Amino acid sequence: MIRPLLLISLALACSCQNRSSNESTATQSTSPSVAPDTLCFQQIMGRDTTTLRLITHEATATGFLDINPYEKDRAKGSIQGTVKGSQIQATWDRSGEGVTQRYALDFTLKADAITWYEGERVEKQGVWVLKEPNKGYAYVLTKTDCP
Repeated sequence: MIRPLLLISLALACSCQNRSSNESTATQSTSPSVAPDTLCFQQIMGRDTTTLRLITHEATATGFLDINPYEKDRAKGSIQGTVKGSQIQATWDRSGEGVTQRYALDFTLKADAITWYEGERVEKQGVWVLKEPNKGYAYVLTKTDCP
C-alpha cells in the first residue's frame, strides 16, 4: 500500500518541477529587452521656470511639461509622442487659464538639452499647430537630475 502511494507522490513532484521550469522559460523570453529611460530638463530665465519630465521607451515618449512664467498664467499638462532618432513628435494636453487644448510639439533631443519652437498657432482638426514650424521662440531646456 505504501509503495503505490510513494510512486504517485513521486510522479506528481516531477510533473510540477517540469511545469515550473517551462513557465519560467516562457516568462523570460517575453520580457522587454530595453528598460524605459526617464529624462528631466529645466530652463530658468529670471523668475520664469519651464520643466519637462520625459519617459522614453523604444519608439514612445510620455511625460509632463510645466511652463510657469512669473506672475503670469501657468500652462502644464501631459505629453505623448513617438521617438525617431533625436526627434520626438508629441501632443501636449496643455491646461491653462481654465482651458485644456491639445498642442503639437516637435522636440529635438541633444546630448545635454532638449529644444522646441513656440509661436503663433492655428487649429487643425482639434490640435493647435505652429503656423510657421521652424520659427518663433526656441525653448532650450538643459538636462537635470530627476527628483
